Amino acid sequence: MGTPSDDQRQKIVMGYPSLDRYNHQAQQMYPQPPPVYPVPYRPQNYASTSSHPFPQGYHDPSPMFQPDGKYMPSTSQKPYSPQPYNDYYYQQHYKPLVPESNSNSSFGRVMLILMIVLVASMCMMSLVMWFLFGTYVPEFEVASIKVSNFTVTNTTLTGTWNVDVSVSNTNKELALCFDHVMSSIFYKESLLGISAVQPFHVPQMQRYDVNFSMPAENGQRDNKLQDWVLPTLSQDHSNGMVLFSLRLALKANFSTPKMVYRQQSLRVLCDNMQVMFSINGEGTLSPGLGNSCLIRVHDSLKD
Repeated sequence: MGTPSDDQRQKIVMGYPSLDRYNHQAQQMYPQPPPVYPVPYRPQNYASTSSHPFPQGYHDPSPMFQPDGKYMPSTSQKPYSPQPYNDYYYQQHYKPLVPESNSNSSFGRVMLILMIVLVASMCMMSLVMWFLFGTYVPEFEVASIKVSNFTVTNTTLTGTWNVDVSVSNTNKELALCFDHVMSSIFYKESLLGISAVQPFHVPQMQRYDVNFSMPAENGQRDNKLQDWVLPTLSQDHSNGMVLFSLRLALKANFSTPKMVYRQQSLRVLCDNMQVMFSINGEGTLSPGLGNSCLIRVHDSLKD
């Protein structure tokens, strides 16, 4: 058998045909032009005026023209490449942020904790002192009032008020000592009598009855008392019932056997107490009407 020809080898080879033949034919049919650099623009009379492409005295750091005016590509220039946006935006270098020292914040936290501890300690001490020496305002109640030798006209007033006041101490650990006690009797906010009361002592969880008397004032009376109060009082007395008001001013000392814990100034107001008068002129407090007194407290400094 003889050697197969080229046409027979092409028929025998299976698969895709080689592309070298087609590439070679394409290059023969369409030859590639050589690379050409663009010639920069020059004025028409630029070569006749000067043998150098640049004016006299100008130094071109990267000449692109030969002395005869022909273009000479520069090998020192780098091709232009557009700068990315991010590189342009972050082209300036900034100093890194140095975190501040946390000494100030630590000091602030320490001071805040100390203040909280101090306030909590004060509250605890106050609570302990309250449980140990908690003070309760005493209770005052008018037990009885008796008016004797009472006579009233439009110009004169005589009589004596005998008062029995019950004082209750509800403190478990502190006793009550009352001094500088002053009592007074009023009718429609007009003073009728006044007197001083002896100091007295009320033990813990005890009740004490205070008895005192107040004579009618015999001093000089103002025009209001003579012109309006006494006529109205005389009319109520003739009707058999008069409303009197009792006032007490005293200083209370909350004390233990060894020390005085607190001092308070008290104002005791027992208003509109109904006193019934009999035919013989004697007056007594009406029973069962509730004669509890209102107390006003004013703290006073220790002596």
